[in-house]
Amino acid sequence: MRKPALTLAAALAVFSPIHGFAEDVLAPRIVIETETVPHAGDSADDPAVWVHPDDPAQSLVLGTDKKGGVIAFDLAGKRIQEVSPDLRPNNIDVIYGFPMHGGAVDLAVAGTRAEGKQGVAIWRIDAADRRLVEIAPGPAFTVFGGTEPYGTCVYRSPKDQAFYIFANNKKGKVEQYRLDSPSEGAVRATLVRAFGVGSQTEGCVADDDLGAFYLSEESVGIWKFSAEPDGGTEGVLIAKVGEHGLTADVEGLTIYRGARDAGYLIASSQGSGDFKVFERAGANRFVATIDLGLADVDGLDVVAVPTSGRFPRGLFVCQGGKTTGANQNFKYVAWDEIAGDRLLIDVSRPIRSR
Repeated sequence: MRKPALTLAAALAVFSPIHGFAEDVLAPRIVIETETVPHAGDSADDPAVWVHPDDPAQSLVLGTDKKGGVIAFDLAGKRIQEVSPDLRPNNIDVIYGFPMHGGAVDLAVAGTRAEGKQGVAIWRIDAADRRLVEIAPGPAFTVFGGTEPYGTCVYRSPKDQAFYIFANNKKGKVEQYRLDSPSEGAVRATLVRAFGVGSQTEGCVADDDLGAFYLSEESVGIWKFSAEPDGGTEGVLIAKVGEHGLTADVEGLTIYRGARDAGYLIASSQGSGDFKVFERAGANRFVATIDLGLADVDGLDVVAVPTSGRFPRGLFVCQGGKTTGANQNFKYVAWDEIAGDRLLIDVSRPIRSR
C-alpha cells in the first residue's frame, strides 16, 4: 500500500510553545488492511492482538463490531471467525495465563452494550484451532448495577499475580473487578474498587509491570491512577487536551512494553486523526506523534514481540477511521517502521512472561 501523504502538521516541524522544541511526527506506511466488519457506518471500534503460544505467525487480531460481535482476523487481515454477533461489544482486551481447567488459558474480555445483555463478556481462546469460545451465554457479569459499560481493559498485578478487569462508562465512573475461577469452566468477578472522573470516558489500559492504570476522559485528557485495588481514588492528569496536538475526543490507549520500565503509552487523538506517544515510565513525557493519514481514529493495540514475517519486531493495530462507500476495518503497521531510529524497538520481553 502506498505510504500516506504527510499532513501539514507532519510536513512541518511543530513548535511547542510549552517546551520550545520541534516535535517528531512519524509517518509509517500501513502494511495490511483487514477485511471489513459486517455492519455499515461507525461499527469497527477496538482491536486486541492475541499472540499464539506456539507459532506467533498464527496469532489473531480480535476486533469489535459494536453493532454486532467480535471478529477474529489472521495476520494477513482475513476474517476467520465472528462470535457473539448480538452482544454489541465495544472495547476488547486479552488476558494471558488465566487459571482454569486445571491449567492456564487465554481469555478475551469485552464490555457489551446490547439491550438486555449489558455487562462484560468473556471468551476462552482455543489455541489449537484459533477460535473463541464464549464462557457463558451473554455477559459473564454485569457492571454499574446492570447498566451499560463503555470502555474495558484488563490488569494482572505484579504483587500477587491476581487478574482484574476495569470497566468505565459515559458518566466517567470506573469499577474494578477481581477475576477468579471457583469451579471448572466458570469465571467469578468481585467488585474491589470504584472511582471516577468528571465526564465521559472510554479508552483505558493498565501496566502489568508498573502498576499503573490509564484512563481517557474524552474532552479533558489522560489520567493516571494506581492499578492496585487498594490504590485509592486520586489520579494525576498526565496529558491534557490542547497540549502537543492532543485533540478531543481522546479515545483508545495502549502500551508498548519493553524490558523493565522501557516503552510507551500511546493514545488515539480522534480530533486530529493521529496517535500521541508518551514515555511509559516516570511522568509520561510526550515523545512523538504517529500520523497514518487517517481520520477519526479510535481503538488501538500494540505488541512488542515478533509475530509473522511481516511483523518481526512488533505489530501496531488500529481502527481504520472513516471510510467512503465501504464498511470499516482495522489497519496493521510494523512497529519498526513506526519507530525508525527515533523510538525504542525491544522484543526481549515475552508476552507470556510469568
